[in-house]
Amino acid sequence: MYHHNAGYTEKLKNYCYLSLGAKTNPFLLPTLILAASCIVLPSAAENSIRFTEQTQQAGIHFKHANGASQHKYLPETMGAGGLFFDYDNDGHLDIYLVNSGTLNHDTQHQRHPNEMNVLYRNSGDGTFIDVTVAAGLQHNHGYGMGCISADYDNDGDADLYLTNFGPNQLYRNNGDGTFTDVTSDAGVGDGNWSVSASFGDFNLDGYLDLYVVNYLDYHLETAHACLLEGVHIYCGPHDYPGIRDTLYRNNGDGTFTDVTSRAGLRNTGKGLGTLFTDYNNDGYPDIFVANDAVPDFLYRNNQDGTFTDVAVTAGVAYNSEGRSTASMGIASGDYDNDGASDLFITNFSLEVNSLFRKDDGGFYTMTTFETGLADPSFSQLGFGTEFLDVDNNGTLDLFVANGHVWDNVSEITPVLSYRQRCQIFENTGVGQFRELSETAGPFFRRPVVARGAAIGDYNNDGAVDILVTSNGGSSVLLRNDSQMEGEKNNWVKIKLIGTESNRDGIGTKVWVRTAETIQFREATCGGSYASGSERMLHFGIGSEKTIQSIKVQWQNGHIQTLDFSNAASPINRVTHITENRLR
Repeated sequence: MYHHNAGYTEKLKNYCYLSLGAKTNPFLLPTLILAASCIVLPSAAENSIRFTEQTQQAGIHFKHANGASQHKYLPETMGAGGLFFDYDNDGHLDIYLVNSGTLNHDTQHQRHPNEMNVLYRNSGDGTFIDVTVAAGLQHNHGYGMGCISADYDNDGDADLYLTNFGPNQLYRNNGDGTFTDVTSDAGVGDGNWSVSASFGDFNLDGYLDLYVVNYLDYHLETAHACLLEGVHIYCGPHDYPGIRDTLYRNNGDGTFTDVTSRAGLRNTGKGLGTLFTDYNNDGYPDIFVANDAVPDFLYRNNQDGTFTDVAVTAGVAYNSEGRSTASMGIASGDYDNDGASDLFITNFSLEVNSLFRKDDGGFYTMTTFETGLADPSFSQLGFGTEFLDVDNNGTLDLFVANGHVWDNVSEITPVLSYRQRCQIFENTGVGQFRELSETAGPFFRRPVVARGAAIGDYNNDGAVDILVTSNGGSSVLLRNDSQMEGEKNNWVKIKLIGTESNRDGIGTKVWVRTAETIQFREATCGGSYASGSERMLHFGIGSEKTIQSIKVQWQNGHIQTLDFSNAASPINRVTHITENRLR
C-alpha cells in the first residue's frame, strides 16, 4: 500500500515528457510528475460534463465520525461507504450512509446515538427525510465500514448488509418500511475486519450468495502507530498479516452456510474491494478481489461449487510492471464497447490506477497509460470508483473518489495532501479518457478525504448522479446537470425482475441495440469501495431516436429478446423486464 514504484516513475516521466513536448525542461520532470502538472485540461467551453452539489438542498446533513485518536488505529482512516437503493419500492432512490464511531476494544459495543448510520428516504421532489428510527435501523454495533443491498430472500424488497470492524449485520426488509436484524439467524456475522461485500448466485440455484472481503488480522490490543521519516503515521498492510475472505452460500430458507473452505478459497489476502462477475462468459459468476499490497485474486468458478484463482494467468494479479498494487475500489464496465466488461482498480498515491481491458480468451491487458489515465492518478490515492455514462452519449465515463490515508502526509511528501480532489474522466470514444474535473463543477475543485462512491438517478431525470462519502467529513450528493442546456441525449433504463433466476437479476447480461451501436451491461452488486449503486441498468443512446432490440441473457441461460421494430421504443423511460415476459 505504501511503496514507491520506481518503474512507474520512469514510465510516467517518458509519458509526461512526450505529452508536454520537447520544450519541457527535462530537469523539471520529477517535480512535474509528483505535482501532476503534466495533465492538460480542456477549457470550460469544451466540457459538456457538469455536476451540481445538492447535499444541503436535499436535506442530507450527515457527517462521518471516525473517532480519530492519538493511537492512530488504522480503521480510523479507512471508512466509510454509502448506498443508493429503493428500499420502499416507490420508484425513487433512497440513500444509506455508514458511520464508524469510536473504536473500542469491545467490537460489539453499541455506538453513541450521534454515531449511527443513517437512512434517508427520497421524497420524490429532490429532498430526503431521515427515517432511520422509523425504519428500525437505529441500532448499530461495531465500527462501521461499508454497505450493499440486494434481495437475498427473493421477496421483492431490497435488503441491507453492513460490513464492520467487528461483526457484520444483515437487515431483512419487512416490506412495510421497516427492517429486522436477522444476522444471527442468517449466520452471516463474520466477525473479522470486513470492508466490502458482493452478492451473486455462484451455484445458479436462484438465490443470491454473499462474498465478504476481509482486510487485516488487526487487533486494537496489539495495534500501534508507525514512524516514517520522523513522522507518526497510520501503519499499513505490510505491518499486519492478512486474513481469509468468507463465502456464504444462500440456503434458500433465510439462512446461509460458510462454504469458504469447501469452495477452495484458501488464499490469505488483504481485501478492500470485491465483485461477482462472469469474466469468462461461461454463465457462472466468478469473483474478483482487490487486495492491498498483495496480488489481487480472480477466482474462476469451476461450476461444481469450487473456485480456482487464475489472476496471474488472466493478467490481473499485478500491474503491467509485475508488481502488487494497493488495490482499493473496483469499477466494472465495457468502456470500449466491444461487448466485454473491463475492470478499473484504484490504487495508492505514487502508483497509477489500473485499467484492465478484457481481451479474447479470458485475458486482460492493462491499458492505463494508453488511455490517458496514468498521469492524472499518479499523485492521487483512489478509493471508490464507478463507470457511468455521464452525458448519455453511449460511452462509459469514469468517476474516482480520492483521499489520502495519512492525515499528515504533507509532512513526509510536501507535494501530496490528505484532502484530495475527486476526478471525472470523459470517454472520448476512441479508446481514450480525458480529465474534465477542473470544469465539471465546484465540488471537483474542493479537496476532500473521499472514500465511497455510488451512482444512481436519484431525481429520475435520466442522468446518472453521484453519491460520495468522506472520512471524518460530510457526504456529498452530486446532481448530474451535464445536459441542462441544448438538446439532450436519449437514454433507456432497464429494471430486471427474475423469476427462475434471482429476483434482482444479478448476473444477468443485457445488450441494447440501436441503428448505430450495440451496448453491453452485466448486472452486478458491489465493487466501488464499501458502497453500492442503483440496481437498474442505464444506457445512454445519444441522438438515437429508437431502440431496435433489447437482448437479455438470464443466469439460467435463457435468452429473452425484445424486438421494437414494430413497437414503440422505450426511449427516455424505465423498461421493466420480467423473466419470460415484458411489462
